[in-house]
This record gives sequence, C-alpha cells and structure tokens, in this order.
Amino acid sequence: MIVGDRPQPLDSCWNYWLCIAGGDQAGIMGMLGFSDPQPTTYALARDVVDDASHGRDTGLVCVTGEINGWTAVVGPWCNPADSSRREEVRLLVEALSGTYGEAHAFYWGSQGDGSAWLIARDGHTVRRYNSLAPWTSLGDPLPIEQHYLDQFNIPGRPEDHADDDDIFEFEFACSAQKVAETLSLDVVWGMPADADVRGQVVLAWVPDRTPVDPTRRWPGA
Repeated sequence: MIVGDRPQPLDSCWNYWLCIAGGDQAGIMGMLGFSDPQPTTYALARDVVDDASHGRDTGLVCVTGEINGWTAVVGPWCNPADSSRREEVRLLVEALSGTYGEAHAFYWGSQGDGSAWLIARDGHTVRRYNSLAPWTSLGDPLPIEQHYLDQFNIPGRPEDHADDDDIFEFEFACSAQKVAETLSLDVVWGMPADADVRGQVVLAWVPDRTPVDPTRRWPGA
C-alpha cells in the first residue's frame, strides 16, 4: 500500500460499482478478465472514474483493496442498468457470488438520475431493481425496501408502483447508495475513514480495451 493513502470517496455525477465479499483482488480481476493492473492512489482513481462517467472512458476501472471485508470495482463497465450489458453484468455478478459467496452491482445518479442494484448470493440473483427500467426488476424486496413499503402500507414491490405518487420518496429513502451502505460498501460518499483496509488500490484494463496511445498507458504517466 502507498504509505498514507486511505480510501476516499470515488464519487461522480453517475456512479457504477461492484462489491465482492472478501479481499481476493487478484482472483476477482482474473474472473472479470482485467489486465495489467497498476498501483495507484484513491485521488487518481477518482479522477479516472470521474472522467469515464462523463464519457471520457479509457477502458480503465478502479479495483480497491479489501475495505471492511469487501473489494470494490468502480467504473462505467460495472453498470447493471445498461440495457446493452445488464444481462452480462448479472451473469458476472452471479459468477462472482458463486466463488465468493456474495456480490453486488450498483448504479446511482447523484443528480436524481435513478438507481439500480443487483444482489447475488451463492451463484444466484436474489434481487435486481432498476428505477430506469422497472420491468426488468427481479426477486423480492430487500429488507431496506420492505421497511419503506411497510412504513407507508404499500403492497407488493416498489416496481409495481413505478407510476404512483406514493412511491416517489422511495428513490430517496432507498437509493442505490443507501442500499450499498446497508449491504456492503458505498464507494460514492460513504468510504469509512476508519475502515479496516488491506491491499492496494489499482487501475486495470477491462476486457477488449487497449490504450489509445501506447506511449501514455497510465494517467499521470
């Protein structure tokens, strides 16, 4: 680990991340097909993630060390709400959960641009919710969702009420950020300052992506 470098929020306007139980950073990267990981700092990782979320995607993702029992992968490649990749992401998360017991994927738009989460355990999806495409949701509400529904006597699942006024506050009470904070790790604003940290944060290339300029492979190089 770079001396003095501690987890920092990896926030942007649009946020995408995976959380995998445990700290097998190398094994997780191998399962996801990442290549050429290089140590970095959280400050530089945040710049790369922010650029990617604003359309300047170089094909890099940030992979943290183990933080309070979870390893996070951060970047648009992780998006569980992308209509062209949501099934691929679901299968990847299921595979990770089959190996590590539990894995999650999250999307959160920090300017009211929706939420999505995908929760898999022991190789199976137990919940998928997507406020941008509620018809793609799967499984029963998580405890944080059910608490909101019970509080306001709303029957069924949140996706059953996507067009109802009485579900409006759900997006704030149960954002992906808050679901992540409850279940694993909120990388957006909730990086715990006193976290138990093991290992070094790295930047790695996603499958089928190579640097545009081979002479400048890494940010800051």
